[in-house]
Amino acid sequence: MLSLLLVPALILSLPAFAQPVSQGSFGSTTTQVYNNCSGTLTSRPTGAATDTLPKISSGGSVGWERWDLTLYQTGVLLNLRWIQGDPASHSSKPSNATFEFSAAFDNGTTYDTRITGQILAFTDSPLYSISIGQNTLTWDDSRTWFNTSLNLNGLTASIATESIMLDSFSPYAGGVSGQLTKNLYSNIPVTRGRSNIGSVQFPWGENVPLLARSILSHMFATKPVQSLAVSYAILNFRSVGTQYTDSFIYESSRAPDTSAANQVYNSFYLGRAESRNTGFEPYTIYAGTNSNLLSVSQINSTVTEAQMSGCSHTDFVPFTWNYTQPSPILEQTDSAGGITRFFVSTTVSALEPFGSDPVQIVSGTELGYTYQAPGST
Repeated sequence: MLSLLLVPALILSLPAFAQPVSQGSFGSTTTQVYNNCSGTLTSRPTGAATDTLPKISSGGSVGWERWDLTLYQTGVLLNLRWIQGDPASHSSKPSNATFEFSAAFDNGTTYDTRITGQILAFTDSPLYSISIGQNTLTWDDSRTWFNTSLNLNGLTASIATESIMLDSFSPYAGGVSGQLTKNLYSNIPVTRGRSNIGSVQFPWGENVPLLARSILSHMFATKPVQSLAVSYAILNFRSVGTQYTDSFIYESSRAPDTSAANQVYNSFYLGRAESRNTGFEPYTIYAGTNSNLLSVSQINSTVTEAQMSGCSHTDFVPFTWNYTQPSPILEQTDSAGGITRFFVSTTVSALEPFGSDPVQIVSGTELGYTYQAPGST
């Protein structure tokens, strides 16, 4: 895991040419209803889904953009990746889009397929959607479900994912607003919840019904990724209690010029959804690096403690995750030789405050990935 180094605040604004979508919170402060100690979320922000919508125009002359829907259930890890442009190319053309599907089975076998030479299509009425060929990701108008349909090279899939938390967004986190390093932007992959409707049909005839945990991440830039980050890590720890589910998200990155302290970026996020009626509803989200909203310390390489300061309804008890960082189960190499490694750990346990019971001990899962630029260690 990359080191946990707290950094000074940095307030940024996103270049206008990278924002064909008018809404979203990249480069802006969005604490408001996301960060509070009331124990309730009074309203669902109407722009909650917009930070995962396209920011780089497919008709533009430069730039790239990537969406990863990562799902895990016992037996298989799936990664669905929509890309416009080439993240590793100095002459990336957003009009050239690629869709990639990767699977890593618990028995050690992997499967990869892709289509390229396509154009990414985006619609915002009546529903938000992006498509590359016959591979579509669609948000519903309530932002509580999104649907995926796939059809490529003999593989078909239909997946519905229930949101138990806010859609991915980039809250103000100690000054790092959706920024992995300077000019490399990423949303916060808040756990969407579970993909409990649908299945994947593989070309050899195997049909895999889905009851998976999932996250959706979104990244974009106008320069090649290896020129902006030597490495980065995005790790999501999800734990589930009887009445709630929690996510702790950790992002860390290192820019090429590591001689300067401000070239290392770290952000931490803590979210909770509470069980209500037949499903989960957003509870609240806390974000920070070294702020009065959330403080985080790494006790050692396998234990992380997150404290929500000033929140009496948690009895001021810290959230503590115990985990073992496993070996990657899937690797992808980009056109420049950079390697993305996917990690899954099902041995996570957590000590968490809840209601009248100050601490509950629950099990959890880690789902995340790291990137290593070519030539770096």
